[in-house]
Amino acid sequence: MKKFQLTLITLLVASCSKASFLPKYKYGDCITPTDTRYSWYGKYAKVEAYVRKADGVQGSAYVLWFPDYDSSTNFYEKEIESSTKKVSYLEHCDISK
Repeated sequence: MKKFQLTLITLLVASCSKASFLPKYKYGDCITPTDTRYSWYGKYAKVEAYVRKADGVQGSAYVLWFPDYDSSTNFYEKEIESSTKKVSYLEHCDISK
């Protein structure tokens, strides 16, 4: 029984640590910063991709497209997840209006 419990705990820890690597956002999501220190605070971005490695970026990053903001880069490190939120695509990122 102890072997079973140890195996179960090991699998649980492994699955939780792997879940932290999964991206919060997916292609097509529209996001906005919740932190006023962000240069694009009050603006919106469409998630174009999530990459595990990119030149000039440490670790994983989002590739963002801005409908009304001129950003110096399109790569934003995964850490933006803690200071951004998903918003309505049709209201904020749809340029076909």
